[in-house]
Amino acid sequence: MTEMPGTLRLDEIPAGSCATVVEVDSRMESERLKAMGVCLGRTLELIKPGDPLILKVFGSRIGMSSRLARHVTVQLCPSSLRCWERESRTEPPPA
Repeated sequence: MTEMPGTLRLDEIPAGSCATVVEVDSRMESERLKAMGVCLGRTLELIKPGDPLILKVFGSRIGMSSRLARHVTVQLCPSSLRCWERESRTEPPPA
């Protein structure tokens, strides 16, 4: 996995953190992660660290083994708002 400044492995971020996926290390794991909604550019929130860790992805909670999470590199979101709060404020109201 390429070390990028300001990035962490998904299994290293603190609970309640919002992060954006910047790299998926393993091609074998890539398809499984995509099926779970975890892909490049996706924002997610870590609900509970550990094994399994619990993530919020697109408003759904998913469990992921820490072994699988080691293959995902993320960059913490700079905003104090969680990603889903920020995204819901930028979406236009329903017509």
